Amino acid sequence: MRLLCLTVISGLLVACRQPVEVRGLYVSDDPGAVVSCDQPKTLLLVSDAALAADYRHIATQPYQWPFVRLRGVTEIHGSIYGGSHHLLVQEIIEIRPVRRGECQRVAAGVPL
Repeated sequence: MRLLCLTVISGLLVACRQPVEVRGLYVSDDPGAVVSCDQPKTLLLVSDAALAADYRHIATQPYQWPFVRLRGVTEIHGSIYGGSHHLLVQEIIEIRPVRRGECQRVAAGVPL
């Protein structure tokens, strides 16, 4: 009975996570990765076939970083002291070429 209660409670906690909206630059499509405009030192890994397809449709040059707005749920895999950050995409709000002055901290400081 105790195991059933723990399973139900953990399932509810996962289901109740609030989605977040991320604004950033899509810096890679294999594997998918987004650097947030608000947290430029954190690379969010994104596995989303629709986003990768949109990127390939929009990108006119290799290694072009389009601006994206995504809604989804974040997860950290690995150690509690720092693991890989993942975004489980629920909605692609926007993907387009980056505009001048947009996401400046990322565009100036991401060495890829």
